[in-house]
Amino acid sequence: MKLVLLTSISQRHKYISSCLNKEFDLKLIITEEKSASITNTSEYNAQDESFMKNHFKARAESELKFFKNFDFPKNVLLEALPFKGINAERTAKLIDEVKPDIIVLFGTSIISDSLLEMFPNNFINLHLGLSPYYKGSATNLFPYYFNEPECVGATIHIATAKVDAGAILHQIRPDIEIKDDLHTIGNKVIQKAGEILPKILIRYHNKDIIPQSQSQSQYGNGKVCRIKDLSPKVLRSIYNKFEGGLIKEYLLLERERNQDKPIIQNIKD
Repeated sequence: MKLVLLTSISQRHKYISSCLNKEFDLKLIITEEKSASITNTSEYNAQDESFMKNHFKARAESELKFFKNFDFPKNVLLEALPFKGINAERTAKLIDEVKPDIIVLFGTSIISDSLLEMFPNNFINLHLGLSPYYKGSATNLFPYYFNEPECVGATIHIATAKVDAGAILHQIRPDIEIKDDLHTIGNKVIQKAGEILPKILIRYHNKDIIPQSQSQSQYGNGKVCRIKDLSPKVLRSIYNKFEGGLIKEYLLLERERNQDKPIIQNIKD
């Protein structure tokens, strides 16, 4: 099965590329830089700036600890693009030359309708969050703010023009332990997704999975999260909740809380 991966440039993206290359004929990787505004702290006062810098530093250190041994495969054509460059004409040209069975999306900016229409239903997105409970950005952070660790995870779904709204193939929850912090939990989600994603892609390609429309699910509309809403105040609240025993409280009733927020699973994790 021929694959193309559209992704970004962090260690997590290199890890997923390695997982796909191990199982498939990965022909092309197109990377897109992340927006510099995500980690820009210049608008904050000194106290908030220090806090946010420490947050991003801890995130980077945790990600490196989990995925330091991974790099983009040397045997795969690699095309590097700037932020918001993923919809360039060259992207469409390169994909069309490969004629892949599936195009995997992980961590890019929004894909244009014209690009999605080139291969209808063959763009599969790995979304770090449980749709439709949490859609948009930072969807594995905001659940803590709303006291819902059970809504942390990943969704593998068909990519559509509407963000994180496509039919679901499979969803993943991490194996949370009492010692975990928000960074280790986030990386556990990615680690598990790398193990599960190839299996789901094979089953989908073989038509062994019937994608489940989110509009027909029992989940309701959920929350739409925006990165600009992840203020220092909100992020401090999240850290304080961890220190106050949020994870311990969740684990005491983990099974019941997970059942209250059902997810779609087509294979056993």
